Amino acid sequence: MSDKLLKKNQEQLLRETNIEEDNQKDLETKPKSGKNNLLIGIVIGIVLTIGGNRLFVSENQPAETPVTPTVATAPATAQSVTVAEVKTAQVNRTLEATGTVAAYELIPVLSQATGLQIKEILADRGDKVKAGQVLAQLDTDVLAAQLRQAEASVVQAEARLAELRAGTREEELDRARENVISAEAEVREAKSDLELATERVKRNQLLGEEGAIARDYLDDILNQERSKKSNLQQAEARLREAQAQEAELLAGPRQEVILQAEAQLAQAKAQVNLVKAQLEDTQVIAPVSGLIAERNARVGDTTTSSSEKPLFSIIQDGRLELRLKVPETQLPYISPGQSVTVANSELKGTVREIDPIVDENSRQATVKIDLPQDTDLKPGMFLRAALTTSFVTSLTLPMEAILPQADGSAITYQVLSDNTVTAKEVVMGEILPGEEVEIIEGLKAGDIVVVKGAAYLKENDAVSIIASKESKTVNN
Repeated sequence: MSDKLLKKNQEQLLRETNIEEDNQKDLETKPKSGKNNLLIGIVIGIVLTIGGNRLFVSENQPAETPVTPTVATAPATAQSVTVAEVKTAQVNRTLEATGTVAAYELIPVLSQATGLQIKEILADRGDKVKAGQVLAQLDTDVLAAQLRQAEASVVQAEARLAELRAGTREEELDRARENVISAEAEVREAKSDLELATERVKRNQLLGEEGAIARDYLDDILNQERSKKSNLQQAEARLREAQAQEAELLAGPRQEVILQAEAQLAQAKAQVNLVKAQLEDTQVIAPVSGLIAERNARVGDTTTSSSEKPLFSIIQDGRLELRLKVPETQLPYISPGQSVTVANSELKGTVREIDPIVDENSRQATVKIDLPQDTDLKPGMFLRAALTTSFVTSLTLPMEAILPQADGSAITYQVLSDNTVTAKEVVMGEILPGEEVEIIEGLKAGDIVVVKGAAYLKENDAVSIIASKESKTVNN
């Protein structure tokens, strides 16, 4: 601040120096008779003074007392200056801090259909998008084949269920009855054959006991009887099976069979709906309106369900915030709703919230500032901002009235009632708009100080006020 004031006063000193040089040149160009007349007047004054002193001495003192002559000096010329009155004004106390621009809400965009290749990219980083807008198109060939297969399974399951619900046809019943009749005939024939074989065994056993036939012949007859018994058993089994089939057809399909068929149909339909949904998901849709901050999707990549690297990231509604790092000692002076000014711009923000956790290493907390939309700011930018922490009533002066000193202090010349000046050391506060500066110590309200011409003054110099500069009421 002292460097700024020093620079301004140096410029003012240069301007006034140029004016003084011009005045000097004017004096040099005037006739020198004026200077001669002035010298003559001074000499006459000296002579008269000496004569008067001698007369005074001859009357009041011995004639031998020496007399010291005096020389009259011309009065100093008053310096023309511009002054201003020390005013009171409302001054905002501010806290400067640095931070990073970030998205208020960063929405990741993932593909619901996994394992598919990206066929086309329809949006890029920096684009403004609306909710529901297509960002990328995936390949649909695999899913289309799966859909046809699922639809065929539905048709098959529907046919099976319809068949069960329709019940047994007459043709099937007729075939079942014929199978039963045929099986009964086989049983009768098998029984008859077995009876004949049994009679032969009885007759030949008697003959064998009498020794009329050979033993081998008797064994052969016994084997034939056993074969006939086996044939009868098989015929009876086929009869029972035919009778069961006939009974089943007469009773119709069981309820549990119908329920099973209905379940198979529902499963096939669910598969169709799943594949259709996956086909719809082959269009990557923006879930919200906003600004695309990041695009990781590339043509030919295969989609995954991992959230570590989303296809796109969207700043919801393009809304940004500034995350300032503020020392913990300053947190009592900050509260939601306070005004924030972004350095080197006209952007204004508002404190939204203060992070409840203070970093244990840096002893700083994060203060989140709502920023206006439609700006050129980008996430990741580093910014400096000033937070208004309080409002105070303080003294203000034009910056031109302050004279920085070599030791780092600052003075200003106060005009006294006799139009002379005295140097006042002042303690400055904040630099205010309108080329004003806050005065913390050294002056009081209503004091008159020199603005223009202060650089040429020294203690007790006389001044001539040519204009008064009004100090502005400042709201920083």
